[in-house]
Amino acid sequence: MAVDTIANNVSASEGLSEAELLSRLEIALAALPPDERAAAVVAFGLGEGSAGVAVELDLDTQDAEALARSALQLLRGALADADVDPPDDHPTLAARRRHGNQRPGDALDRR
Repeated sequence: MAVDTIANNVSASEGLSEAELLSRLEIALAALPPDERAAAVVAFGLGEGSAGVAVELDLDTQDAEALARSALQLLRGALADADVDPPDDHPTLAARRRHGNQRPGDALDRR
């Protein structure tokens, strides 16, 4: 995954440098099962969303969505103690988190 991809989507807290965050993310990605790792890279790293996961892994849309969500949850769990904040230039990310009226997979395809 390109360094710019992560740098443009998260910022490190005062206690965790960007290099440490990237290292932790690489370790977390490596620990994922192969299908979840591929889904995370395609959906989030390449910005293709669940539609890209469906094409890349030859899955139906619902299975691709579920796999991408699973990968994201596993990564969130692995990085739970890393305090990361959305960058200021992406205010819609914070707005999406506040609205609970979306279906779980909706945000995956709106990237």
